[in-house]
Amino acid sequence: MILACENIEQEMHRRCHCLTASAMVLMGASQAAAGGAAIAANIALVGTVMSTVGTIQQGKAAAGQARFQSQVANNNAIVAQQQADRAVQQAKVDEDDFRRQQSRLLASRRAVLGNSGVEAAAGSPLLVSEDFAGESELNALRIRNQGAVNVNRLEQNVLNQQAQSGLFANQAQTAGRNAFFRAGSTLLSGAGTISNIARGRA
Repeated sequence: MILACENIEQEMHRRCHCLTASAMVLMGASQAAAGGAAIAANIALVGTVMSTVGTIQQGKAAAGQARFQSQVANNNAIVAQQQADRAVQQAKVDEDDFRRQQSRLLASRRAVLGNSGVEAAAGSPLLVSEDFAGESELNALRIRNQGAVNVNRLEQNVLNQQAQSGLFANQAQTAGRNAFFRAGSTLLSGAGTISNIARGRA
């Protein structure tokens, strides 16, 4: 069963009060015993309560730190996603800019050939233009591919940060549960000690 940290804290306070009440009853029964046993029972009670509270506080601190780290990783995932989205847009812009630049350059070459009286649609000028267009397309696709590589890297970072956030969130829950179990063990051990003292066995 997974308990929220607030539920764990409430349960531990309730159990501390139960232990205190039980200890008081036991100590009342031990009033007939020697005064040293009553003092020992009081000391055991105080030690048990302090140890239990300390265990709860340590668990709360560990859970709080893990929740903070989870939130930091979650914020990092949001930033990484924004960077990935921007990288998608930038890759498209870079490719389009390059294509426009190369298109203008090809048009300028054709204009120069036309002004010089050379037939641009036949022979060597045509081959040069086709070669230029092919090289331009290849470079545009390289720009697109590099953009995709950058986006993939950033999206992987998003996944890593989300996984880290989930890991820290699980650690926060585990810290709370472990504090609950350790505090419960401390209560049981303390109750046993106080009972033994009250019965004159300690």
